[in-house]
Order: sequence, then structure tokens, then C-alpha cells
Amino acid sequence: MTAAIPLTIKSAPGKSATIGGGVQAMAHEILSHLQRLHDTGETAAIDLKSLPMAPDEFHGIKKMLGQGEIDLTLELDGPTRIRETAYAGVWWIQHTGKDGRILAEFIEITRFPDFLSAQPDQIADAVRHLRDQLRERSKAQSQGAA
Repeated sequence: MTAAIPLTIKSAPGKSATIGGGVQAMAHEILSHLQRLHDTGETAAIDLKSLPMAPDEFHGIKKMLGQGEIDLTLELDGPTRIRETAYAGVWWIQHTGKDGRILAEFIEITRFPDFLSAQPDQIADAVRHLRDQLRERSKAQSQGAA
């Protein structure tokens, strides 16, 4: 049995309202994904741009999830903002074009967003680069000692 999540959001200064059905449904979906992450390690992503949401629902979800400790921006083909929510394992990710237009927006349920992890080919390149640098320094030091 799924218990109701008692959440409220501010709808106007001095007024509060219980979250709407869309926000409540999203909260239950996130909870379900978060439970699977905990139990099995299974990750999930919710494409916010694909959901028919009113602006109030969108802001309600954002407010409900709150802010965690990590908030960073990467410069890829435009700014990408990765924001940890107040719930460990729930991340809000926004990809923006160079023109400032939001291209993609996701809620990811994962220990850490995969695209931030170094890929095997990147690690292999780093090993070669560091090894070459150390060889050059070692060679320069041995030539300086001679």
C-alpha cells in the first residue's frame, strides 16, 4: 500500500494549497523509482519536456523536491545545470542551448548522473597523457643531473 505524501506548496504570499494531482502523481513516480534505486540499483529518468504540465505544476515539482548540496553548471554545447534535490539520489538536470533555450530537462534517479562519470576511453587517454608527462619529467631530470 502506498501512503499519501503530505506536501504543500505556496500558491501566493500568505496562502498555501495542497499539491495538485499532477505533482502528487509525479511525487509517487519519483518515490517508486527511488525505492527501486535503493532496492536494486536500477536508475531512471523522467523527461520533463515530454510531460504535459502547467507552469504551476512544473514549479510545484521543483519546489517539492527542494535543493540539495550540489548545484553545478557545465559548459558543453551550452550550459548544463546539474542540481541535487533535497532527496539523495534525485537530480534535476537542465540542458540549455547557446541561445538560452532549454533543450532538455530531466529528473534523474541515480546515485550520480552517469554523464558526469569519466568514460573508459577518457580514462585510457588520461593514463597515456599522465604517463607521457611523467616520462618527459623523468627524462628532463636525468638530463639535468648528468
